[in-house]
Amino acid sequence: MNMRIAKNISGFRFYTRDEEEEEKILGVSTKLSLWIDGDESGDDPWKIKKTLEQSDCDHLCRLMLRKDMVQNYIIKVWEDAGRTDEIAKVLDGQGGGVVVRVWDYERGKEYELKLKKLASSKCYILGGAWSNKFVRERRLKKGDTIGLYWSTAKSRFVFSVRARAPGPNAAA
Repeated sequence: MNMRIAKNISGFRFYTRDEEEEEKILGVSTKLSLWIDGDESGDDPWKIKKTLEQSDCDHLCRLMLRKDMVQNYIIKVWEDAGRTDEIAKVLDGQGGGVVVRVWDYERGKEYELKLKKLASSKCYILGGAWSNKFVRERRLKKGDTIGLYWSTAKSRFVFSVRARAPGPNAAA
């Protein structure tokens, strides 16, 4: 039995990073992804999708999230899980927010960011290592589309770059 499995696996083709990058550029993927994080409906797990603005990628060092996104896809999930302390820290626009873990799906690394509400605009931000670990290292820029969702199984956000902004040489 093990020999048969080994033979089947040996027939698989493994893609290099360059080949995976080429697929991303072409907008296709042969990568199989399974979503288990408590959502067995088969729906797209990337509940929060955002096309990045210049302010998300510049010296302000934070990702701005709309109030409705946070209320619908984070606060509600946290309420169901009984995470009242975290909710209170986030909703207090005067406080420091709450430290959350963020799993970078493509890189397989976890980082800590701070989620807090801005008292002035009623929006929410993810700050902290956002600029260094995501904008700089992932080379994020205005027009890139990112996705986030809260993993109830792992008690963390999952982050992914869903689409790259067209480059200067892209066809019109």
